[in-house]
Amino acid sequence: MAPELVPTNVPKSGFTTPVTMPSRAYVTFLAGNGDYVKGVVGLAKGLRKVKTAYPLVVAVLPDVPEDHRRILESQGCIVFEIKPVYPPENQTQFAMAYYVINYSKLRIWEFVEYEKMIYLDGDIEVYDI
Repeated sequence: MAPELVPTNVPKSGFTTPVTMPSRAYVTFLAGNGDYVKGVVGLAKGLRKVKTAYPLVVAVLPDVPEDHRRILESQGCIVFEIKPVYPPENQTQFAMAYYVINYSKLRIWEFVEYEKMIYLDGDIEVYDI
């Protein structure tokens, strides 16, 4: 059974926030303290601009700084912290960081609160044409 996930924030602005959590969402992933947060902010702004009916959920690893989380929250994102997925002990000498980041994204499918999800990379730009 998947663990119950609790958002670390309640959206303050931007996306429609019904009384209960919606059954559908866009989901993206963020790790580390680099500039990738800017891409996720751009994604959030793009989704707002096209007036999406669904929230943007950002799955973050524990190494994402609090100030980055606050930035995402201020953009109306729902932030979920997920546990990293580590490689088996006998495979730790090969590309550890790459493994953790890429395989940790699989935790998104544990978000049983959502009936349907669409995964979007954090550097996607959303346009209304």
